[in-house]
Amino acid sequence: MAPRRHHHNGLMGVEVVANMDPDTIENHDPNVTRCCVPSGECLRGFALISLDDLRETVKVTCNNDSCTAGRYMHRECFEAWEQTVLTYLKSCGRARSWSERQRHQNLWTKKGYDLAFKACGCKCGRGHLKKDLDWVPPPPGFGVRDDDASKKKKRRNKNTRPTLAVSAHHNGQHRPTEAQTIDPLRARAGSLSSSNGSSSPPASASSVSPVHNNSTKKKSKFVEFFSDRHSSMNGNGIFSRRQDFSSFNSLPRHKLNSYHIKMEDEGNHGNDDTRCFILSTLASHQTSRVPCILCNVPMLVFDRYPLIDGTFFLSPRQHSKACVEVKVEGRTQYLTAVCMGCLEAWAPGRRLRCRYCSTPWDGSSLVLGTMYSYDIFAAMPCCTERLKCNACTKPLLLPHQRLNFFSDYSHRVGCPHCGDQDHHFVKPLAVCYSREWP
Repeated sequence: MAPRRHHHNGLMGVEVVANMDPDTIENHDPNVTRCCVPSGECLRGFALISLDDLRETVKVTCNNDSCTAGRYMHRECFEAWEQTVLTYLKSCGRARSWSERQRHQNLWTKKGYDLAFKACGCKCGRGHLKKDLDWVPPPPGFGVRDDDASKKKKRRNKNTRPTLAVSAHHNGQHRPTEAQTIDPLRARAGSLSSSNGSSSPPASASSVSPVHNNSTKKKSKFVEFFSDRHSSMNGNGIFSRRQDFSSFNSLPRHKLNSYHIKMEDEGNHGNDDTRCFILSTLASHQTSRVPCILCNVPMLVFDRYPLIDGTFFLSPRQHSKACVEVKVEGRTQYLTAVCMGCLEAWAPGRRLRCRYCSTPWDGSSLVLGTMYSYDIFAAMPCCTERLKCNACTKPLLLPHQRLNFFSDYSHRVGCPHCGDQDHHFVKPLAVCYSREWP
């Protein structure tokens, strides 16, 4: 009698695979692996994953270097497991105030994963899983065995990214002397997706630093990350492409990193909600420059992060006629910008002081180049005058009381004394602040 063949998709094959460890599977057939879903059972009945066709899989990474549980999940297994992690995230700290969309968007970024990693335990028992956001499934037959080629490609792509030039100041001019590359793995998430503001919060296009002189002469061999199919996101070309980061040379050296400057998209393939929202809004108004709300200096808007040499924020109050009216979740908001010089209070007249308690307003901790979803001037009230009703001028909160989240100060609330419904904490800037002159 001829020996019975064991088919991988047969019942006997499933029972054998279920009792195999990943190393045994790899030794048995180096072109297959099993689903590494950590919770529950594989929804495909332990069906093996072919490493030659990963189109219907999701790649994950484990922070345990000696993990042998595997790197891939079936897409439906990953989505089911992801829902359990999202459910856990819903009960964690500041994520409780996020919408479902915000939780889903932030889950695999530093902002959300730092809260939810405890629910991402790996099968190995010694590490935690995380979705590999940089991984794109290769075409069928390509395989994933050529790790060296993949690493070389990542190095080439990394070398094409702009760098932050740290300059010495001579006669008021910025002369780049060395370059510091921003680590994209440390990039913080954009602030639009954070409703509490605790995000973990232009150079001229012709001013190319010496670091980029050679690279700009070479024609790129790779397809641009933002291709023509994303033309609607960058306003059909009305926004400039940033050539270097020399405008940030005025920052203290410890701020020349991706914790203080927004550098990376959060979405896959450039589909970042914050960036798309800002560019599409400004494109509809045919606006490629925005003025600073404090000093009126115009800032060029770029099609990639950092979007401006300052930061955007949304406010329920129109602080000036230059603020752009938008609709966010059915509410009228105004897209407003503040330049880097006013945030850092460098020049005379750039620093603001509270008219009531003389406390200086400090925006140096805000992330540059992105957008906050609340009024940054109302988010940190310095005295009880900032907490009074706009109608009856009685305090809405006691002196020792504070709201839970920065965004709460931008919401419409009712006065407990007169019942007036208004954005009581968002005051006109001229009423609250005066400029500090030398």
